[in-house]
Amino acid sequence: MHWINIIHYKNTYKDTNFVLYQKYTYEDACRLLNWQHNEVPLNIGGYKYDQTTKTFPVFINYDKANDIQDTIKYEDHFINESQLIAISKSGRTTSSDDVQNFLYAKERGIEVHLFVRKNKDDKTSKEFYYLGHMQAEIDKTKQFVMPNTQKTAVEILWQLDTPVREDIYRYIVEE
Repeated sequence: MHWINIIHYKNTYKDTNFVLYQKYTYEDACRLLNWQHNEVPLNIGGYKYDQTTKTFPVFINYDKANDIQDTIKYEDHFINESQLIAISKSGRTTSSDDVQNFLYAKERGIEVHLFVRKNKDDKTSKEFYYLGHMQAEIDKTKQFVMPNTQKTAVEILWQLDTPVREDIYRYIVEE
C-alpha cells in the first residue's frame, strides 16, 4: 500500500508539488505551496493570496448547506469540465486587491490553483480534489449585490488549464 501512495503522488502537475485529482487538506496545500506559515481554514475563507510565493489557492465547497448566512451563500458552479463560475468573498468589488490579483494573475506572475470538494459534510470533508491552474476571463467578470444583503461581490468566469476528468466532474456536480 505504501508504494501505491508514492506512485500516486509522483506524477506532479506542471511545475507544482500537486498531482491532478489527488486529495489535499488546507494544511497540505499550504505546505506544498511552500508557504512560511500554515493557515487555518477560517483565515483562508475560500481563497488566500501568499505574496512570498505568488500563489493563490481557491478552495470551493461545491454543495452549500441551505442554512448558511446569505453573505456566504456563493453560487459557485461548473459550466462544463473546463469552465467554472466562482464568486469572490462578500464585500468585494472589481477594484478590490484580491479580485485584481485574480484578474491580472498572469501579468503579475501569480499562480491560481483550484481545489474543490463536494461538500463540507463529506466523510473526507477535510480534503479537496486538486484540479490544477485556472485563468480568469476578465471580460466576463461582473460585480453584483448578493441576494438578501447589502454586500457586493464579484462573479468570475474561470477557464481551467486542464479540463476536469469526467468521473471526478460527475461526482462533484451530480446530486
